[in-house]
Amino acid sequence: MDFKSFGFSDPGKINKNNEDSFLCNNDEGLFLVADGMGGHASGETASKLAVTTVDEFITASRAGDIKWPITYRKELSLETNRILAGAYLGHLKIKEKSESERSMKGMGTTIVGAVIDGKNLAIINVGDSRLYRIRDRAIKLLTIDHSLAMEHFKSGIISEDETAEHPLRHILTRALGHINSSSKIDTFKSEIMQKDLYLICSDGLYTMVNEDKILKIIESVQDGSLYKIGLSLVLEANLAGGLDNITAVLISFS
Repeated sequence: MDFKSFGFSDPGKINKNNEDSFLCNNDEGLFLVADGMGGHASGETASKLAVTTVDEFITASRAGDIKWPITYRKELSLETNRILAGAYLGHLKIKEKSESERSMKGMGTTIVGAVIDGKNLAIINVGDSRLYRIRDRAIKLLTIDHSLAMEHFKSGIISEDETAEHPLRHILTRALGHINSSSKIDTFKSEIMQKDLYLICSDGLYTMVNEDKILKIIESVQDGSLYKIGLSLVLEANLAGGLDNITAVLISFS
């Protein structure tokens, strides 16, 4: 199935530095968004290291023999195992750098990744960056946030609607650099259908622009230009305050 992609990142209205990183590798069918944490230099370093490591591992593991950092999980597809291994290797590299360089102590990053796996999209997630699927004029969140607010919702302390404005929504319970095994990286699968559109984004987008508004902006671009959609989403987030770095990666299938 043919596809095209577009990615864009903006520091937002408040921050001078951009700690988000993204990747659109059409040759490998790999798409990533990472939102770094730990301070300007270390957050940016963590997100770039995560994205670069996954990209390099995917390419190298397809080209020939390479040591895998995880035990192969038979219940998952080869491509899911591949992107999972790349993400965990990114975690190990971030942790090593955090422990060896004083200025990088405590750094980490979210990551959401998707790789084309035949007729499916193999997805991994750690943290609170998100992946949405837009299909038949409806938007659906395919990933689960790893935040204290989400933990409170799962425990029945707050409602799902309350998670969007909860003061603990930005406190992460998982991040690359701060997990103890690859099982802490969530995996998902989405069957690809014609005219599907996938949006991968950092919290700087969806906290400023809710799902209904995201869908409205997408539908307003009648020619389906990913460039126009991406820039419109980022512009809307900035108009709403731009309180954080804003990153959006779009993949459309035809």
